[in-house]
Parts: sequence; C-alpha cells; structure tokens
Amino acid sequence: KKREEDNEKTMATTEIVKATDDKNAAAAAPVSLGKGAWDCDNNCEIPPDKEAEVFEEIATMDFPYEGIPTIPPRKNMTHMAFFCNGCRYRVEAYPDWTARQVAEALWRGGIERANNPNGNTPGMKGPEDIALIYAGQIMKDEKKLQDYNVPPGCKVMIAIEKAKLLPEAKPDPDSAYWN
Repeated sequence: KKREEDNEKTMATTEIVKATDDKNAAAAAPVSLGKGAWDCDNNCEIPPDKEAEVFEEIATMDFPYEGIPTIPPRKNMTHMAFFCNGCRYRVEAYPDWTARQVAEALWRGGIERANNPNGNTPGMKGPEDIALIYAGQIMKDEKKLQDYNVPPGCKVMIAIEKAKLLPEAKPDPDSAYWN
C-alpha cells in the first residue's frame, strides 16, 4: 500500500516506476524504444508514457506547419539529454559547465547503470571514464560546453565509455554494430 502511495508522488515531472511481477501487466505496458530514459537529477526511471512530456516532445498546434502540429520550442532550457548504451539520460546542466562537471552530474545521477558487464572494455567506474560527444567532437574535460557551441537545453549529445573510443577498441558482442 505504501509503495503505491509513493509511486503516485511525482519528482520534477518524472515518477518512480512501480516494478511488477505480473507478466501479463508487463506485456500490456506501453512499448518503449531502446532501453528507456533516466532522470539523473532524481536518480529514477522516466516511465515510457511520460518520456515525451519530460523531454518536451509533444507536438502541438502552437506553431503549426501547413496545418500539421509541431513540437514547440522548449520551455525548460536547464536540462540536457545524453544518449548512452540505448538509454536517454536527462540531467540539469548549463553551457558554462565543463565537460567534467556534466560527466560528474551524469555519474551522480545513475549513468553507471549503462555499464555492460559482458562488454569488451572495463566499463565506467567513475566520471573520469565518461566521454561526452557533441556534433562529432569529443569534449575535453576542462573545456566548457559553450566552447563546443552546445546550446542551452541541448537534447542530442552522447555519453560513452572513454575506453570504447580507443583505436584498438572492439564493439561489444551485443551491440547494434553486429546486428
């Protein structure tokens, strides 16, 4: 009973997902692309049915294009989105932060859950093992996001284990590279 009450409370437009053992209920759950989404500020999963709302991706008629609804400009410019191992991570970050500060915020927020124990690399053991990529550029830890022209509220960045960027690195056996 208490768990159900706790699940009804929301935290910064996300809510904790109630795990279920009922396979029929799980099969009837909404389909999620990839491996879901994670709110690093609250260290909790973003439910598939709330993902579009949290990432401000709901088309409206506020700015229609030839009568077709479009996604309006974002209102929340303090949160950025990073993709890592098929999951999307939402974290509060600003263009004047260094790449190291963002990696630390991602680490504190739970990005280590993206580690693949069956991978070809040692895995992420701390924020120093995270590389951030924007517009094809690997960001240096000491440089600010604005040095790479990352706009406020950017939703298209990549966080990856640094070891995977080494020339001798091989893709993990279960990566899409092999499929």
